[in-house]
Amino acid sequence: MKIVVADDSKMWRTILKDFLSKNGHDVVTVEDGLQAYSKIYEISADALISDVVMPGLNGYQLCRILKKDPNLKDMPIILLTGSTDTVDRFWSMYSGTDAYIEKSSRNALENVEKMLEKFNWENKIAPRNGKEMFATLLDELLTETTLRAETRELSNHVEDMDYTVQKIRNLLKSIFNVESIAILIISMSEMLLYSSSKEPKYMEKALLSEMKRPYFPPSHTYKTLAGKEDFSNLQRICNVISYDGREEGVVALWREKEFSLREKALLSIICEELGGIFKIGIQMNDYRKDAYYDDLTGIANFRAIEEHLEKLWKAGKDFELSIIDIDHFKKVNDTYGHEVGNEVLAGLGKMLKEFSEKNDTFVGRFGGEEFLLISEKVHFLTDALEEFRQKVKETHFSKSVPELTITVSAGVAMRDDLKSFTETIEYADKWLYEAKKGGRNMVRSYESFG
Repeated sequence: MKIVVADDSKMWRTILKDFLSKNGHDVVTVEDGLQAYSKIYEISADALISDVVMPGLNGYQLCRILKKDPNLKDMPIILLTGSTDTVDRFWSMYSGTDAYIEKSSRNALENVEKMLEKFNWENKIAPRNGKEMFATLLDELLTETTLRAETRELSNHVEDMDYTVQKIRNLLKSIFNVESIAILIISMSEMLLYSSSKEPKYMEKALLSEMKRPYFPPSHTYKTLAGKEDFSNLQRICNVISYDGREEGVVALWREKEFSLREKALLSIICEELGGIFKIGIQMNDYRKDAYYDDLTGIANFRAIEEHLEKLWKAGKDFELSIIDIDHFKKVNDTYGHEVGNEVLAGLGKMLKEFSEKNDTFVGRFGGEEFLLISEKVHFLTDALEEFRQKVKETHFSKSVPELTITVSAGVAMRDDLKSFTETIEYADKWLYEAKKGGRNMVRSYESFG
């Protein structure tokens, strides 16, 4: 076995060389870690025995660098040290050494030989210029360190996932000069796709196929990311994003030029860091949903409604506010049971969410069977809710009771010169009362009666 011994002590270099040579090994000694790295390549060494404390590149640093080198990562390394500090033992294991032996221990040299006998590494590296190899590896390590640092910076605004994804896009575009990027983020409750594709469902399916064990949350959200819409003639590179063994999403890049092996390796490094960012983003998103969204209907809860109104009020913005109530909802629960009642609430919540997305309107569950809508477009809600009311009347919400239909009543108020948003809610409730008094299944507003 060809062995490189690295130790700044001439005495220990001599002792180790004499002992190992007598046991039939071919031994080369050096005084520091940098010399050791070069010599390993020059003689195509089978193993390294290194002291920990050495000038220049110490034993820990040498070990970590060797374990990063794809040609040498499996080469046996023994750290032989005069230190008895338990912290040194920890750092030796952390650096990736295969064995840690104290020089002061009994039978230290015999233990070295026993460890060498256990190693079973097939050395396939050809002799090379060690200094050139070290320079190349150092460049790669610096590139990796920089990439990881730049990617970790993106976590500064992870509470705003849209902003973070834009930053990720900018980083990937600057590094790989790509023409289009797609990012899929998956949690147990939502599948979120950022892409420039005209067919987001097809894109989602394509990215999911990259995962080993894809899972399918109930909610799907598609958001536009700037880039080419046609991917047919472009080269693609794709990488799954994982954190702690769990797949959190997928990143895909497209451009005309083919991606190199080095670029694929760089994307893999970036995605290792993105795994932690996505994990935090998913947790924060889930927290916001728990804190600000109603579980049954999937729209904002009372807490979120209050915060939204407070922001509008402090900003001095005009807005319209409506309270919607399901007519005779108690009768639905009493006749068909609460499970059917929940179907109705969930169905109406889904319709309101669609109404919100279409009309840029805030919607939330005010409590029980009452819902609240807020629009910054004045003189809008009354007519829009008339159309919505008619659509509700024609909708069947229950699979178990297909003949069941419902109606809703609504009251609309405007901020105008009222003293608080609570007063605006009270006025909307007043107009809702007028709708109920008028026979229900109607909209009454400040515009109706002046």
